[in-house]
Amino acid sequence: MAACTEDLKEASFNLFQVAEVTATAGDECATVAWASQEGKPDPIEYLVNWTADDPEISGGTKTVGPAIHELLVDGLTNDCAYTFAVQARYEDGLSMKVTAVCTPKSTRIPASGLKAMAGDSRVFLSWTAPETRLEYKYSISVTAGDSEIKTEEVLSDETSCLVEGLANGTEYTFTLTCVYGHGESEAVTATAVPGEIDPITVTSTSLRQFQLCTFEYNPAYFVQGEITSVLWDFKDGCTSSDMTATHLFTDTGKYDVSLTVTYDSGSTESADIAITVEPFAWMTVTGTGYQKASNIVFSHDGQTFYTLSQTDKKLLAISSVTGEKIWEYATSAATYGAGPAVGPDGTVYFGTEDGDGSFYAVSSSGNMKWKASMGAAVKASPAVTSDGMVYVLADKGNFAAFDAASGTRKWSAALDGNSAGVAVDADGTVYIGTSKGIWAYTGSGTLKWASETAYSVTERGGSLAIVGDILYAVLKGKGGCVALNTADGSRLWQYKTASNDCYHPVVDADGTVYFCEKSGYLFAVDKNGSLVWTDEADKNYIYSGFALGADGKAYISQYASPFNLLSFDKTGSRNVVTNIGAQTMSPVSIGPDRRVYYGLNGSVATYDIKTGLATEGWPMRGYNRQGTNSLK
Repeated sequence: MAACTEDLKEASFNLFQVAEVTATAGDECATVAWASQEGKPDPIEYLVNWTADDPEISGGTKTVGPAIHELLVDGLTNDCAYTFAVQARYEDGLSMKVTAVCTPKSTRIPASGLKAMAGDSRVFLSWTAPETRLEYKYSISVTAGDSEIKTEEVLSDETSCLVEGLANGTEYTFTLTCVYGHGESEAVTATAVPGEIDPITVTSTSLRQFQLCTFEYNPAYFVQGEITSVLWDFKDGCTSSDMTATHLFTDTGKYDVSLTVTYDSGSTESADIAITVEPFAWMTVTGTGYQKASNIVFSHDGQTFYTLSQTDKKLLAISSVTGEKIWEYATSAATYGAGPAVGPDGTVYFGTEDGDGSFYAVSSSGNMKWKASMGAAVKASPAVTSDGMVYVLADKGNFAAFDAASGTRKWSAALDGNSAGVAVDADGTVYIGTSKGIWAYTGSGTLKWASETAYSVTERGGSLAIVGDILYAVLKGKGGCVALNTADGSRLWQYKTASNDCYHPVVDADGTVYFCEKSGYLFAVDKNGSLVWTDEADKNYIYSGFALGADGKAYISQYASPFNLLSFDKTGSRNVVTNIGAQTMSPVSIGPDRRVYYGLNGSVATYDIKTGLATEGWPMRGYNRQGTNSLK
């Protein structure tokens, strides 16, 4: 046994490790650099070794002289992490390891999005260039089965190529690689079968009224040069200069849609395609439950409508073209007036009457984006703004402002009363009506004013409207309709009714407000508070509401017998549009397809009035077809 005073080996003190090591990734390589400790003797040599994180990939070792402090290690595998260790070798042995890690990445970025569009004995290829500053060119290999037919080279400033001299009816595979100075990128491929082709491709040549159709020219057909502009003529009075155009036809018939392309030489070439437009595919959709106090709203492109079933406790998305259900979103509690409303990105917002006051944001594909608890039943339709805010009102005066995208609560207000309505004006001021009063807040949550009178705004949504500097609110218990100055909340006028609660005000461009009374009459009152007309023929309106057409008429459905859809002109002249044959309990909507939509007990029905929604005022419950309750 050695004595404790025996000297340790000198090597333990004379092996000086390197000061630092860096590893810089390259393409299938890495540059390892290191520095010696300042003031320490140089070693005999340096030992560099590397190992891969993947046990199936081998590492390596290399020694270099004492004057070398950098080493290029090649032959590595891209996208695999390597650990590089550097040791200094002295006469007495090796110093401790100093390591660095990097992951080699390919700099030979491939092209992407390769498309092959077949033509007559030719195929037009297009792609997206790689994002790189390195020099490269393209190589295109054309194969049929196991045989290579040809290879073409294309310069890097091109993103398309017309491959000609092909056989019709044969499937070809096109393989595109980027050729760099240090090798080729990964390949992207596409297949096509040449043949006789159409110059124009469309969603369908057989459409329904108001069905969106995409029109696209075939670049394999138009090959006389670079296309600088296009002009589509849909032969219904509409044209488009979009390279890829979308269009819908409002009327049935046959349309020979023409396309004229202009080349960089100034020459033009034309083609056309025949489109047949059939009548609406449906008038009634069954299985939708009973819609109560919540009107139908629409996607921004008008191809989908949304309805809430109070009885089935679900939100339904239905194709307005085919009448087929696209998806449904079920909840644990009923919705009774609290939406829906569609945001700028297509998200659908609505509330329910469960104990937590659940409020939902559901994507246009039917998936929940977020959910919030309002602490009490949500009976008012929300307001959704174009700058990304959602304002929600629940019972007990619970009010909150949410970020529309994330559901983050931005601010809240503790008010009083049951939820009635929310509306936002063009400058972002938020107006809130409950059974205990009306308030105005800035978009950031500062109180602007509270009504001096504790107006009892009718519950269950849609009870506010804004036109100009006037806020309209319909009231409970013979309160009728009140008009307030939006600046300070002062009352401009109040038109009282005889018997009951009033519902869902809509306002035309002149400021005339239209509303109905529960089990009572219909009213039109001008912007000064004077009665324009009243209809006392029936007393059968519950949660009913008007929609104003571009034809100047006001449309409304009846809750009870004789179950009619009615229209009124500006003088109050009454017309029975059609008999709907069943009970309705919500405002009507005018869709982008010029039809009135209304919910029955178990179904949604439509009637073609051949006119659109009025473009001025506050023409329907929720203000617009998306039901946003917002001018902003």
